[in-house]
Order: sequence, then C-alpha cells, then structure tokens
Amino acid sequence: MRRNRLVILELLLMIIIFIGIVCVVFSVYFIFRGIGKTIVNVNDNNRLEIEQMLKESSDYDDTYDIKELKKIQFFMNFNDLEFTLYYKKGEEKELYDDNLDTLRDYIKQNGYSKTMYYVVIDVVIIFIVLGVNAGRKNLSNRIDLIDKQDENN
Repeated sequence: MRRNRLVILELLLMIIIFIGIVCVVFSVYFIFRGIGKTIVNVNDNNRLEIEQMLKESSDYDDTYDIKELKKIQFFMNFNDLEFTLYYKKGEEKELYDDNLDTLRDYIKQNGYSKTMYYVVIDVVIIFIVLGVNAGRKNLSNRIDLIDKQDENN
C-alpha cells in the first residue's frame, strides 16, 4: 500500500517536470518575439517630455489625444525606427520616423524589455524542475528499497 502511494507521487512529480519543460520550450517563442523591443510606460511624470519628442515627427497625428497614450514600444525595423503608440482604448498607431532619435534614446534609457521577464521566469522554472527531479530520484530510490525488502521477505 505504501509503495502504491509512492508510485503515484512519483508519477505526479514526473507530470510536473513535463509541464515545466513544456513551459520553457513554449516561452522561447515569446523570448524571440520580444527581442529588440523596448517599452516605456507613459504617465503624468513623463507625458509632456514624450509629447515634445513626438511633435518632432512629421508623421505624428495630433488627432490622437496624448492624455490617452499609455505606452510606447520601440523596435529597430531594418534600419528604420519603428514606434508603436498604444492608447487606452485599445488603439495602436505606428510611426516610422528616423528623426525621432531623442525618443529612441529616452525609451532605451527609461524603458524595459519583456524578454528579460521571460528569461528570468524560465530560469526559475528550470531550477524548480531540477529540484523536483532530485526529489523524484530520491522517491524512486525509496521505491526500489521497498521492492528489495519485499523480495527478501
């Protein structure tokens, strides 16, 4: 009876390990998708500064309210500066303007990359999987000991 419980526990640990490995494999997509993209959140502290930088662009459309802007994403797209403006109502506007060097520098300096979040999460998952695997091996050895004791009796 005790052996059966240990076998079930070992099976559950193997399922956890499998789920962890699948999560790490699928997060590679999000890591590669986010490489090179830097995001800066727009708030009341930096809104005026960002507005001045955006007005340097001839492609910037004044019909969108700057107060509705929630974040800007920068990406270098084949030697073109690509800025994606995300508004609170779910609207997106893309700017392709090589004259926005100051905005690019501002985003690189004050922004963040989601790619690093996924890398950190992957490292944590890998350590958890390694720990669970060590526990599974220990449990497997205990099952083997119970099997040897049963053979001797």
